[in-house]
Amino acid sequence: MKTKLMRLFAAITVFASIMPLSACLDPVPLDECGFVITIGIDRGREKRFYYTFALQRPLSEQNTDAEGGAIALAAEGDGIFEAINEMEGNVPYSLDFSRTNFLIFSRETAEAGGAEELISTSFDALKIRTSAVMIVSEGSASEFIGGMYSNNDANISKLLSALMLDEKKTGMVTVMSVSRLLEACSDGRFDYCAAYGVYDDGIITDTGQKKSESDGKNPLAEVEIGDRAGGLKSMIVGAAVFSGFRMTGTLTRYETMLLNMVTGAFKTGVVTFPYKDTGGTVSVLLSLEKSRLAVGNDLSGSARITLTAAVHGKDADVPDSEIDAWLTGELPGILAEDMLNVFMKCRGADSDAMRFGTEAVKLFSTAAGWNAFLWKERYRDFLPAFYVAVKNADKYIGEDMQ
Repeated sequence: MKTKLMRLFAAITVFASIMPLSACLDPVPLDECGFVITIGIDRGREKRFYYTFALQRPLSEQNTDAEGGAIALAAEGDGIFEAINEMEGNVPYSLDFSRTNFLIFSRETAEAGGAEELISTSFDALKIRTSAVMIVSEGSASEFIGGMYSNNDANISKLLSALMLDEKKTGMVTVMSVSRLLEACSDGRFDYCAAYGVYDDGIITDTGQKKSESDGKNPLAEVEIGDRAGGLKSMIVGAAVFSGFRMTGTLTRYETMLLNMVTGAFKTGVVTFPYKDTGGTVSVLLSLEKSRLAVGNDLSGSARITLTAAVHGKDADVPDSEIDAWLTGELPGILAEDMLNVFMKCRGADSDAMRFGTEAVKLFSTAAGWNAFLWKERYRDFLPAFYVAVKNADKYIGEDMQ
């Protein structure tokens, strides 16, 4: 009997010691948290920075398909924690950054190195995930964030999906997480690119059209020929290239597509090219088959890109009999020249956005040797050759295209 009592006492003791370990650390009820999904950073008026936070607004009713929209908070501060203290003093909940998915920098703050300051001082303390995507806005970040939610849609999965779909279907944007920026700056093998956006207040959004309909008005009454209608007021127009933590230049959507072809990130996209000097055009669906970069011991370099192409449309005055010769004969030269121009633009911005450094590093067996090589300085005189091959997909349907 005594033995059974001792065993029972021991079991109770162990159970009591385990119970505290199984509890949550500082549990916080969901209604006491405001989940920040987007952070915007601008230059401040009286203090160093102006921070804009977009929070997911909860749905007003359960089991409804309507989106909750966004709650916007904004305040100035010499650092993000000063701004957070200012904001939390005016709302009945604590701000939580564990679900942050977008970091929006104005061009001014990105060029001044604002990304380094935010990442180096705040990410660990605020528990911001390094999978967050960075966007640079031509204008203010606050304005761009407002344009992102101008359709009253703060569903972060939809916003991210739209950006990823644009990258996949057109190849004309680049979507890179903050972890890639940290990687680029830590070993110097390549430079970072962020999505580059603008805000257009003249766009009549889907929500604006729906409101006009409900008021019995023509939803397109204010739209003139040539205006853009539908979607969001904020749009991605290309890429922002970086040198280290600082933004140093921009690329158009077409230039971003060429950059993605060289880096191997491109999948497929439709591009319209002028056809010779006829004034006509040809729309071509391009798909990347392979991309191979090389850097030699003598610092010679090359990029060899193989694409497949299918004609999606052409003007009537473009002869069918000439298309194959143009696709496989002239189009490769056009693309190679344009890729070289993009490289020169990146090099002029002191940015190895095409990632030739990822091949140059293979010439060294130690990190010390690579660091002593000073690739970034040698890169300023580096000039690779671009070789493009295009296969006519229509001609090779059903055949081995290797």
